[in-house]
Amino acid sequence: MDNLATAQKILADIRYATIATTDSSGEPWNTPVFYATENYTIYWSSHPDSVHSKNIATNQKAYIVIYNSKATKDEDTGLYMQASVRMLEDGEEIRHAIELLGARRGKPFEHIEKFMGHGPQRIYKATPIQIWINDAQQDADGDFIKDFRVEVENF
Repeated sequence: MDNLATAQKILADIRYATIATTDSSGEPWNTPVFYATENYTIYWSSHPDSVHSKNIATNQKAYIVIYNSKATKDEDTGLYMQASVRMLEDGEEIRHAIELLGARRGKPFEHIEKFMGHGPQRIYKATPIQIWINDAQQDADGDFIKDFRVEVENF
């Protein structure tokens, strides 16, 4: 499987991503989120007062990891993404992201108002800048020596 197909498979198969952000002083924060994806863009919902949401408000850079911890050595294991993130404000963009998230969870969201205005959630969009997938070097016995990342191009 080529790198692009591997990245697509990881995005389709794994339901949670870990979003790493920093605050204005550079203090790191990491949190898992349920996500939906479209063309390598990742969408999730979060409360605007959560730490990662506050961090995104001041620094729109994030590092995202999607990792299959139950993968065997012959399966795809991880995708790493440097991304630009923003909170969605446009109603049509929010509606589209909510449709993607609802389809991914298997149950549509009933009320868009939950994600706008004074609602308890906001929708965030991560646009990839650079993407890598996992690979590993093994010895003659098939034992792990080291892992490394391979860049995904033309996404």
